[in-house]
Parts: sequence; structure tokens; C-alpha cells
Amino acid sequence: MQLANQMIAPDTALCRLSALEALALFRSGELSPVELLQAQINRAAEVEPVINAFTETFFDTAMQQARQAERRYLDRTGDLRPLEGLTVTVKDVIDQKGARTTYGSLVYRDNLAHRDHPVVARIRQAGGIIHARTTTSELAFGWITATRLWGVTRNPWNPALSPGGSSGGAAASLAAGTSTLAIGSDSAGSIRVPASLCGVVGYKPPAGRVPDPAEGHDPYNAIGPLARSVGDCALLQNVISGGHPSDIGSLRERLELPLTNSGEEPLRVALSLNLGKSSPARNIVSVICDFATRMQQAGISVEEPSICWPGTVIDDAKDYAVSLIAESLSGMLQQHGADVCDYIASVGAAARNCPSTAIPRAFETKKRLYAELSAILHSVDALICPVVLTNCVGAEQRPWERMIVNGAELDSDYDWVTTPHFNMLGQLPALAVPIGCDGSGLPVGIQIVTRPYDDQRAFRVAAAVERIVRTTTRGF
Repeated sequence: MQLANQMIAPDTALCRLSALEALALFRSGELSPVELLQAQINRAAEVEPVINAFTETFFDTAMQQARQAERRYLDRTGDLRPLEGLTVTVKDVIDQKGARTTYGSLVYRDNLAHRDHPVVARIRQAGGIIHARTTTSELAFGWITATRLWGVTRNPWNPALSPGGSSGGAAASLAAGTSTLAIGSDSAGSIRVPASLCGVVGYKPPAGRVPDPAEGHDPYNAIGPLARSVGDCALLQNVISGGHPSDIGSLRERLELPLTNSGEEPLRVALSLNLGKSSPARNIVSVICDFATRMQQAGISVEEPSICWPGTVIDDAKDYAVSLIAESLSGMLQQHGADVCDYIASVGAAARNCPSTAIPRAFETKKRLYAELSAILHSVDALICPVVLTNCVGAEQRPWERMIVNGAELDSDYDWVTTPHFNMLGQLPALAVPIGCDGSGLPVGIQIVTRPYDDQRAFRVAAAVERIVRTTTRGF
């Protein structure tokens, strides 16, 4: 734990600036993009040997871009772009011209991207500086971020624990102060789980909001932003959203999220704690219930409706994902079986045994799930619920290892997360926002889920949650 304390030390204030704070300082001349990048490079030299959040770095090129941004702020030549001079990391499943897209796998270790993904192109056009790529679990499967190619990624709050997966490197980098913004992807919780475990904000946009030529066919999957504040998340989401001709499923309209919310409008939320295979661990329930009280004290109406969550959601979501990858994974294992990690080998075995009814069964579960939630979502501003059942999962914990949570025996794979529900209902916006720390000093987050395609409502509620955290939680 001594190491963890060092990694969240108070002398890293510059590295822990929010994006909006940094932009204000850039504009006033009190801070240069060069100074911020150098601080983050120095920070990476200190913590990367332990947390291992980066696959590749581009510090020299990034520094050249930071100097150009510095000159734009000094000269006021041309319009300052939305991300001018801010660092952004990109998850190692998203193409970035000239960099390797390895999907965390030895199979793709030499896979050089020859063009930018639309999201990467938009970040560059907005003045963002891509200084590093971040680790993922192999093929973005798995809830810990540990691969044979890149090694084990660890949680800066406690390096013995996992930052979650599959966008583990993105969240760990933000928590450690080695980046300002991050791009992740989420088909079952891969943005929200790491965000919650690392004490940052992560957004799963509704299906089609952010273009993705590779995975846009899958309504469960979304590319989205991670950041250290709700406003920062909105800033990056505004840059990457909007239709693109390469993705037939991308939405033509481009939604502009406000970067600040006044908080004057009264809010109503529904709270549900029991949506997994067990109740959450007592440390998580305690933090969430305490926060619910603080929401009420702040004038937010908190209801606790009875929700009959379909008990097969987790298993159906997993079988759906395995079915989608079954054919391509079968070919990979035949050709490169010796190169994949043991978890992917186990996914291959599951794919061979996955019932042919997996996808239609998932669709039926989705219908039952929305029938249960639709009236609630349209009667309140947001549904609030846990992100995970436990925040104590080892950095190298294997998916088949059993653990006990509130007396229930769970595996270490899908059983301990409560996020796939809202990938099944892919049209629902879902934000993970930190609300404090438990008794051992580990972050606890909540999911904020709103009615279909109502991103603005999700961010309005999230901003209210963040204000309460900042005014009532010391040291977080």
C-alpha cells in the first residue's frame, strides 16, 4: 500500500489537472502545453514500470505538436481548436496511422495501421496530441488487463489489484496522471468497469453516436471517452461523435453536450442495487447508500423501485459476445493457437460449445429487460446502480478463479460486473462516475443510465453527482 500512496501523491497536481482546467490555463498563458506534456512524460517515467498502461509512446512527436500548440496560444493565430494542446491516449484496438494495432495479442504484434480510425482523425483535427496507446485485454475480451504481449496492467490505487478491462490501460493512465483524456471501447462494460475501479469518469455512448467502421454493426459495442471529470468527458465526446460514411450505423446528427451544467433543475433518480448474481460487497453498498443520502440532502429525489432484473442477463451477454467472435476465433486458434493467452483459448472452447440459440436468446432477454425498465427510465431522470459487485480483483486473477461476494460464489469473469445490461440495451447512454472511496481507500463508482439517446440528460445528472462529490467528499 505504500507504493499505492506514492502513486497518488499530492505533488502530481499538474498531471492531475482536468482538461477544462488545462485549457483555461493555456488560454491565460499560465501554463503551456509543453509544460503539461513534459510533466506527464516525467510522471510516466516514474509510474509506468509499475502500472504498465502504455503499449507504445510517441513522446518526441507529441512534444513537437505541443510546441506548435504553445505557439498557437501565444500568437493567437487562427482559431483555437477544442482539444488544442491536450494529450489523449488511444486504446490498442483502434487504428492509428503508423502505430501498431495489436489487440493485446501476440498474433497481431506486427499489425501496422495504415490509416486513422475516424475517431483518431477527429482527435487530431481538434488539436489533440496522441502521445501514447493504452493496454487492453487480449482481443478486448476479459475483465483484467493482462496479456502475454504487453504484460500486466495494474491499478494505481493499489498495484496488487486490476484496473479492470478491457480499457484498463486508459483508466490506469488517467488515474496515475500520465494523460489528460483517453479513448476506450465498451461492448460489455469495458469503459465503465475500469473507470469505476480507477476513480475516473467513463462514458458508453448510445449505439451509433460515435462511428466505428470495424464494430459499428454490433449494437452492444461503443467507442467512448474516459476522463477525470464529467465536463472533460463531454469535451471529448463532442469531438468524436457524429455520423461518418464508413459506418452505416452511425447517426447523422451530431449532438453537442454542454461542458457545464448549472444544476438549477430539480432531479429525480431511481436507485437499484441488486442487478447482478449477488448483492454488491458491503463496502460498495455502504458508499452508494451514503451517497444516496447526500443526493437527497442536495435536493435530488431518490426512489427505489422494485425491478425484476432478468436473471440470465450476464450469461446471455457473454454467450452473445462469444457467438459473434466464434468463427474468426476458430480460424485464429487453428493457425496461432500457441500465441494466444489461456483466457482466449478458453473463449475458443466456449465458442465451440455455445448454443446456436445464443443470439436470439440474447434478443429475447433484451426485450424483457427493456420492458422492465422502460417505464422507470421515462418517469425519472436517471437510473443509478453499481458498476461492479466488488472492487478487489487481483491484477493477475484468472477468469475461472472463484471468489465470494456477499456469501455468493462467483467466477472472476462476467459474474462480478453489472454493466452488460446496458450494452444489451445499447441505445441507452451509460456513464460511470466516481462517488468516493471505501474504507480501504479504493474508489467506488456508480452507473448513470438514462432513456434512449438522451445523452444530455445523462451528463446533466452526472454533473450533479460530481458537484455533490466535490462538496461533500474530502480528498477525492
